[in-house]
Amino acid sequence: MDGLWAIVDSLSTKNKKWLSNKLLVSLSATKETKDEEILNGIVRSVKEAKSGETLPLDSLWDQL
Repeated sequence: MDGLWAIVDSLSTKNKKWLSNKLLVSLSATKETKDEEILNGIVRSVKEAKSGETLPLDSLWDQL
């Protein structure tokens, strides 16, 4: 990582700004993907509950 930092540190201010923007976009996309995965899981769980594919709550407590 020190070698990578040396390279980044040697960049011009313009190139550092470009790189930082690219990293922020990448991080944002990663967060959006995680948020989307969570939302999809919630939707899937609700559909399973509505169709009766889940265990009753008392059964879940017994398993814990």
